[in-house]
Amino acid sequence: MSTALHSTATATATATAARRQSLLDFYARQMHAADGDDVDTYAGTFTEDTVFRSNALPGPVQGREKIREATRRQGDARRAAGVVRRHLLTSLAVTELADGALATRGYVLLVETAREGAPQAYLSTVMEDEVVAVDGGWRVRRRDVLRDDLPPLA
Repeated sequence: MSTALHSTATATATATAARRQSLLDFYARQMHAADGDDVDTYAGTFTEDTVFRSNALPGPVQGREKIREATRRQGDARRAAGVVRRHLLTSLAVTELADGALATRGYVLLVETAREGAPQAYLSTVMEDEVVAVDGGWRVRRRDVLRDDLPPLA
């Protein structure tokens, strides 16, 4: 391989690795915010016009403010019940989309621990996102969460 081709291949591999690492960091911070009831930080990881769908919801949640409201309600209910929840993201696959956004797909296991209880698996899901680069970071413009125990989205 010529020196120029080797340099180009190395630069491309380095950029790809850096992008993947920044995406993994984004998801870690997002999951920490959700689990820590940091509603504003969590909501800030979505675009203003985001669409969040799940086969556990009656319809899509549209917009960052609706995500903020739903996240606040869910956190209040967990705290009232004395439950801690952790989102464990694994097996993240990333694909580039034609418009420059990224499509991601990963498994998310939710572990729940009741006050003075043992941790236990609560839900197993597939998370499919479209993420866009914004201000040197990432934001989710579309998320589908598919619970394994429910029929798929229509």
